[in-house]
Amino acid sequence: MASNNPHEIMDDEGFDWEAAAREIDVVCQMTRDAKGKGKGKAYEKRKQSTLDKFVSIANAKKKTPTPQFEEDDEGPTLVHHIDVEAAKTWIYPVNVPLRDYQFDITQSALFSNTLVALPTGLGKTLIAAVVMYNYFRWFPQGKIVFAAPSRPLVMQQIEACHNIVGIPQGAFNCRNGQVDMTGQLSPPKRARFWKTKRVFFVTPQVLEKDIHSGTCLVKYLVCLVIDEAHRAMGNYAYCEAVRELMAVPVQLRILALTATPGSKQQTVQAVIDNLHISKLEYRSEIDHDVISYVHNRKIELIQVAMGPEAVQINNKFMEVIRPIVARLTNMGVIQNRDYRTLSPCQLLEIREKFRQWPRQDLSHVNYEDVEGYFGVLITLYYIHKLLSSHGIRPAYEMLERKLKQGYFAKFMSKNEVILKARQLMQQSLSHGASSPKLSKMLEVLLEHFKTNDPQNSRVIIFSNYRESVRDIMDALGDIGELVRATEFIGQSSGKAMKGQSQKVQQAVLKKFRSGTYNVIVATSIGEEGLDIMEVDLVISFDANISPLRMIQRMGRTGRKHDGRVDIL
Repeated sequence: MASNNPHEIMDDEGFDWEAAAREIDVVCQMTRDAKGKGKGKAYEKRKQSTLDKFVSIANAKKKTPTPQFEEDDEGPTLVHHIDVEAAKTWIYPVNVPLRDYQFDITQSALFSNTLVALPTGLGKTLIAAVVMYNYFRWFPQGKIVFAAPSRPLVMQQIEACHNIVGIPQGAFNCRNGQVDMTGQLSPPKRARFWKTKRVFFVTPQVLEKDIHSGTCLVKYLVCLVIDEAHRAMGNYAYCEAVRELMAVPVQLRILALTATPGSKQQTVQAVIDNLHISKLEYRSEIDHDVISYVHNRKIELIQVAMGPEAVQINNKFMEVIRPIVARLTNMGVIQNRDYRTLSPCQLLEIREKFRQWPRQDLSHVNYEDVEGYFGVLITLYYIHKLLSSHGIRPAYEMLERKLKQGYFAKFMSKNEVILKARQLMQQSLSHGASSPKLSKMLEVLLEHFKTNDPQNSRVIIFSNYRESVRDIMDALGDIGELVRATEFIGQSSGKAMKGQSQKVQQAVLKKFRSGTYNVIVATSIGEEGLDIMEVDLVISFDANISPLRMIQRMGRTGRKHDGRVDIL
């Protein structure tokens, strides 16, 4: 889950990816069990309070449930009507192979607010399309909204709705096949779409703004699909939009989709509460109705030692870090921690606790100094992480930027040890010293293409850090025609690389599928949701990311045939 804190860039190392997957299993099972315990019927009624008057089961027998429409006691809340004849049935496409778990989840999602947690590549897009299509049929004037964090995800769902289930393209908010309901479209044009169209593909930020401004005709909404639902935490736009809808109130069906609901029970429960979910449909890759559609995935953790120059530079950083940690320890701010094992994430947590302590308990502490020490330490540990995970160049570039700004520049610009580390970095880069991790990555890649046809095989290399994408691309450019690589990055432009527009991103994916490229080097944009295509090998250039993100990366292979994941 992305943090609102700009400093929280990397998580701890040393996690167990298989254990993380098992933890999700346990969490979801506990959430299922909780429905029948403790909270009981009162809990279920609270969750369904806006749904009972909208869609209910016609009878308790094994018949197709029929949507029902009623008016609120205080008068009609909705201004659309139900097509009673259409609502006697629900339609499932026969132009795609039938998978029992997709059929069962779809039926559940039609009649309950449902969180669908399904591994990458197992067909959440189809489930969403079928639910949207049936609500399109049942409510002739109703409006259906699909929300996704990025435009490529939106384009993917449009294709499914039009090509698989046959929602007429004239009902979409699109012109010439291009989705328009993003921040790039002016509010007046969006307002015209809300009045004239029925099926909307939007980003969560646009949805929130249009609900808040009244542009979105909320009383016509009958179905809201939320993609990458694990983002629904705190004040993220998904949460704000649903809160505003429930405050109207609006009676609508909510379908939430994710491959990674959360690694802790409270995280999953927060998503369920924020999106007013009443039913969880969770499948793991070992569930009986899913396992036949999942293939072998070999996972290998490859340990790569830092080169001697990087070790020498790292020792210099530790030499600077040690006395600052000791100073905070003596003040009682940091307790019993080994400076060699701290991380930026842990320091952020410690700093937050410090800020919450009663002032009278720390009368001997200069708050401004402590805040400054924390800021310096977080930066130093982040540079240390870059050095160990991505190499000398990204660490050096970060150090150069930080030495020109803020408290870090004031505190460190004349520190002799830091200046010596900087000099060592400059010398290493001028000599063109090779990165052991880049060398190992090239070795893994070349070995793969020796046993797999470069024309047909596909590889994704993931890196958490934009600048290391550039270094990886430079290294791949030196190994000949065997590897045809390109980068796949977000829209924002950084210091070292210009971002990619959504048009360029779509072109990259198209060329990757066609074989123009057989390797893409992706940042986090390649982890979530996108139908990139089945790949044979995933190389994770950095291991110290969250377990959920690692699961998303691993989900890119082993779907249609056996695959491999190498974690450096």
